[in-house]
Amino acid sequence: MDFKKVFLACGLSVACTAFAAPYEAEDATITKDAAVASSTEASGGKYVKMNGGDITFSKVTVEKAGKYTIVLHYMNNYGGSKINNVEVGGASSAVTFDVTDKGKFADVETVMNLAAGENTIAITNSWGWIDLDYIEVKGYEAKAFNLCNAPVTKTATPSAIKLYNFLVNNFGKKTISGVMTGNMDAYTKGDATQHEDVQAVFKAGGKYPALVGVDLMNATGASKNNSWFQEYTEKAIDIAKSTWKKGGIPAFTWHWRPGDEENFYVKGANDNYTEFDFTEAFVTGTTNWDTVSTAYKALVADIDLVSKIFLDLQKEGVAAIFRPLHESGGNWFWWSTHTGKQFAALYQLLYERMVFTNGVNNLIWDFNPKDAATMSWTPGETYYDVLSVDIYNAANDHQSNSSAFIDLTNKAGTNKIISLSENGPIPDVDKMYEDGATWSWWMPWYESPSWNGGYVSQTAASVWQKNLADERIITLDKMPGWDNYSEAAAATNVCPTSTQNAKFGADTAKANPENVDLVMGVTYKAINDSGANIEFKKVPKLTGAKSIAVTIENKGSGGEMNGIWIGMAFVRDGSKDKAWTWEQSPSDGCWLNDGAKSTCEFAIETYTDDAGVEHPMDLDNLFSVTFILAGANGFEGTVLFDNMVTDNGIIINGFNKKTELFTAADQSKGHIASIELYNKDGTPVTPSALKPIAAAKKAGLNVKNGNLLLTANASGFASIDVFNMIGKRVATLHRGNLSAGSHTFSLQNLNKGQYIIRVKGAGLNATQKVLIK
Repeated sequence: MDFKKVFLACGLSVACTAFAAPYEAEDATITKDAAVASSTEASGGKYVKMNGGDITFSKVTVEKAGKYTIVLHYMNNYGGSKINNVEVGGASSAVTFDVTDKGKFADVETVMNLAAGENTIAITNSWGWIDLDYIEVKGYEAKAFNLCNAPVTKTATPSAIKLYNFLVNNFGKKTISGVMTGNMDAYTKGDATQHEDVQAVFKAGGKYPALVGVDLMNATGASKNNSWFQEYTEKAIDIAKSTWKKGGIPAFTWHWRPGDEENFYVKGANDNYTEFDFTEAFVTGTTNWDTVSTAYKALVADIDLVSKIFLDLQKEGVAAIFRPLHESGGNWFWWSTHTGKQFAALYQLLYERMVFTNGVNNLIWDFNPKDAATMSWTPGETYYDVLSVDIYNAANDHQSNSSAFIDLTNKAGTNKIISLSENGPIPDVDKMYEDGATWSWWMPWYESPSWNGGYVSQTAASVWQKNLADERIITLDKMPGWDNYSEAAAATNVCPTSTQNAKFGADTAKANPENVDLVMGVTYKAINDSGANIEFKKVPKLTGAKSIAVTIENKGSGGEMNGIWIGMAFVRDGSKDKAWTWEQSPSDGCWLNDGAKSTCEFAIETYTDDAGVEHPMDLDNLFSVTFILAGANGFEGTVLFDNMVTDNGIIINGFNKKTELFTAADQSKGHIASIELYNKDGTPVTPSALKPIAAAKKAGLNVKNGNLLLTANASGFASIDVFNMIGKRVATLHRGNLSAGSHTFSLQNLNKGQYIIRVKGAGLNATQKVLIK
């Protein structure tokens, strides 16, 4: 018998059916604010701007009833992915429409059941604002999975191998039920089934879930030694142990509070936020780890703390699923605020430190991008066993989420287990297996009323009961028991296992004793449809580079879309052969809401000419680089640019000198008020980034016996920060109200070396260079 793990990820294909030509959106029925528009890129020259409205296609005809692929040809230049619903025959599929190249259309697919004859397909607004050209109906082709036959961790423990084999052998046949836990206050250690969130599932459906999720969010951070935080973590660990002993599956999430930070959200995502920047742990201009940096030390200290937790579980024979750095590519957690390459380096450091350095071998690793569009953030297939996504539909919406499942298989391949790692209402089992969205497990977020949860209640009791009773849903009572389970993985695909790839090096950037790290501030005014361009005519050879990253912060406002779009292009140097060409990055560009900051990444290997023909960029012969600002009618204010570096470490511009400032393009001079050097905090540099030491002395700022001594002229809010000699903040001595008078702050925790101390507020605005011996 051939035990090769190959199964159909979808239902039977529709055979030999003739299909109509595409159904044009402008010929459909449009409602609300949807409107027809024109574009040479659109089929027939026209398309529909949904504008939050709906589009209905009547008389979509197929010969036979069955499952079909619905292709939507769309454009999204509105900033960020959008979700809309595709509805037919009473069924609905939530479809994610990723950002497309400016002015260009792209395809996204979902799968729906159509009746023989005429059907009505509606595209209804959920989070609208897309442009639709047409829809097309195609036969649904089966996809075959060929899963890896072993975990990526070559030294996986026997328990981890059992867990992985169980996941592989059930994928596509059965789905594991789960639930996340939240509040721990009422939990008594010893029996995970008695936790209030596990009980919520039992009370609704009559059975216990087989998978129970816990969070390590209180294991690190400023309050990790607080008794409540410690008790929370201890109870989470107890739930993992109890779940395993009962034959269930523990699943760990980590809302990582880094170092001495209290929070994991970033500014703009939550009122309580962190400004921790993990890229300060890199050698400047690279993704090599600067092992002497404060940020690196904070990261590995946390990783080691969490490793200790898993090593204790490992000693007891417990294995678990681990989903770190989750929802990657989103802009709400600190680990996703930079580029995909930088994120991948962080994920690799985490994995390699835990596995190769600390010996953690009892985990099944779960890579969790925010959606299929951010699969480009992958740390590499040898770093994860499971690919997952989080989906929160409206209460009582039990669709299969087949569009997301299919999108993942299209973009990530078919050799990884796929799971629904967080959800609100559960996907109905009949719909899942009809639509081929055979998630390995689902896990609704916690009920915990005191934590404002309520996610278990988003599924009606009748739906819980039906699903948990179905033979295709694995509940705790259907688990075989880990002592009894010894079945080998039915897969035969031999995949590569993990190796050590993280790169390390000391930061050798030359210190500049006169200046802290600066940025370029471009102040725009009265932006209209034409946008505004700035350019720089000193581009080095970029041999071997594939992408450029630059940190951009939008400090302006007033645009009609409450944000700005930034693109990048080059002009090829034609001085020798007169072949001057405009070579624009094929990337989607970078959308920044007002007040947002992001490290934007631009692909630079190819460009497309006006005729639509793709060419390689001439990276060794570039005359100038241009930043394009668009999509911001009415926008005014300052945008900050910093650290323009290629993926292979070529520094194009550090924005630290006047000679490194861009200039306004001729056609844009009327929309650019100024281009100046700025401090990191967004204030103009006058007259230099580093205030004279004399000013510090005048302000009563000096260092003595390992302490900072200062005299505040007035009471008020003040921040006292310590920077290394290339401008990276390495410590904050004080941030908050400061009374008038003399104050002393210890510098004992700083490593040996030179630093710059900056004091702002409470009547002070000065810096002081210090040497810690």
